[in-house]
Amino acid sequence: MTAQNGFEELTGLLPPRPGSGLAVDWAAVEEAWGLEFPSDYKHVIDHYGDVLLGDYLQVIAPTTVTPDTCDEPGAPRGGMGFITADTRDTWADTEPAEIDAEPEELVTWGAASSADLFCWLTRGEPDEWSVVVFSHGDDAWTRLDLGMAEFLVHVLNGRPGVEVMAETPLWDDRSPSYVNSAERRRARGK
Repeated sequence: MTAQNGFEELTGLLPPRPGSGLAVDWAAVEEAWGLEFPSDYKHVIDHYGDVLLGDYLQVIAPTTVTPDTCDEPGAPRGGMGFITADTRDTWADTEPAEIDAEPEELVTWGAASSADLFCWLTRGEPDEWSVVVFSHGDDAWTRLDLGMAEFLVHVLNGRPGVEVMAETPLWDDRSPSYVNSAERRRARGK
């Protein structure tokens, strides 16, 4: 499955609502990070925004704040740069031997309410990056040769190969709730 096919299958499961996407200056974000992001991720952000799936997995919106700049004076706390820095520290602390990677090769695109982390292993072309999942409960890392949207589709359909997600609320949930931060703010009246 290609990144585009994964995104198309995801929209079949979760039709995007009008106005849900975020306008991102991809050129500025990619320049700050020094890499190009996968097309399926860009489509998810462009169509869903920083979507929260099933009150469990938050897709993180990109910013120009990177792991290298997240601790600089005036840098906003949180976000992709901050979470990626934490992920890289966690990788170094847990020293996973089963996956050949350096901390700097990880970029975090999602986080769960369970403190699980969802990353890319940034090797090769962006649309070929593998998903790496950190399961906080057992301090285990799992590499899946799937793109981000393809991974989400596999989880929502309960497909083989992503059993690392079998105990989560998203497993085999073909119509989970989903909302982005702007929709959550509107619902709270802010």
